Amino acid sequence: MIQLLRSALLAALFGLLPPAPAAAASRPAAVPATPALWVLKDADTSIHIFGTVHALPRGTRWFRPHVVAALDSADTLVLETVLPADPMTMMGLTLRMARRPAPEPLADRLPEASRPALADALARLNPGPLDQFKTWYAALTLANLQSAANGLDPAIGVEAVLTERARMRRIPIEGLETVEQQLTYFDVLSEADQRLFLVATLDGLAQSEADARAMVDDWLAGRTDRLAERINRDFEGSPMLRQMLLGDRDQRWAAWIAERMQRPGRVFVAVGAGHLAGPGNVVDLLARRYGLVPERVLQAPPAPARRARPRR
Repeated sequence: MIQLLRSALLAALFGLLPPAPAAAASRPAAVPATPALWVLKDADTSIHIFGTVHALPRGTRWFRPHVVAALDSADTLVLETVLPADPMTMMGLTLRMARRPAPEPLADRLPEASRPALADALARLNPGPLDQFKTWYAALTLANLQSAANGLDPAIGVEAVLTERARMRRIPIEGLETVEQQLTYFDVLSEADQRLFLVATLDGLAQSEADARAMVDDWLAGRTDRLAERINRDFEGSPMLRQMLLGDRDQRWAAWIAERMQRPGRVFVAVGAGHLAGPGNVVDLLARRYGLVPERVLQAPPAPARRARPRR
């Protein structure tokens, strides 16, 4: 989502650190660990489906040759949304939606027990005045600032890399949703739910770097089951938020892919990895509802080094 889920509570969540060395050892040596990539094919259509993270630290190596090849062969790149080229356009739209009719102290919107965490976050992250903004915007602002403090950068996240590559190769880029739609998911929350969202954000800031490390470890290794377990835990107690941010969108996107399979072409679809993990995810829905079974694409093992022939 603008690239935020509550799991983007952790965009802090998916912005991440390099995996521990032991992570790749959980897969057989013949199948190198790689972020999950699937493909649907028929006689004249192919759709690759790739799970992304939205912010990464420098040095994270994920753009493997088989992912590059799948993107380069596409005639369209489809993302969750296409951000405006001018950052000021994005900022203006966000601020128009996020501004309150009248200021209200942010601390007054929180239970007494959460106010020390808010004071600490404001002092450490220095977000500027937030009293004139809606509660959801304050929560996302603090989560994103903490993500940056953890060394995570959306400018080198998966969508940014895919977009740059597509533009370089003149591959058209489309969005499944508009920026306005993605902001609206938060803006339509009741004030009570927005305050719960802010409390959850504050509770997670201290642990966000460790959570991100574990999450990216699973993502890089292609462990979708473990990724699903983490996301399910994030949404415990928030079934409405889960349905709005994951369930409903997964259904719409699966329907879009199923319809797109009816037309010729080569498409590379890249959405947040949380939409491709757990029951009812996009890949699962394609199989159960539409009879389309995506095939997992695995990175080929490296070719054995050739021995030099001794000279005679």
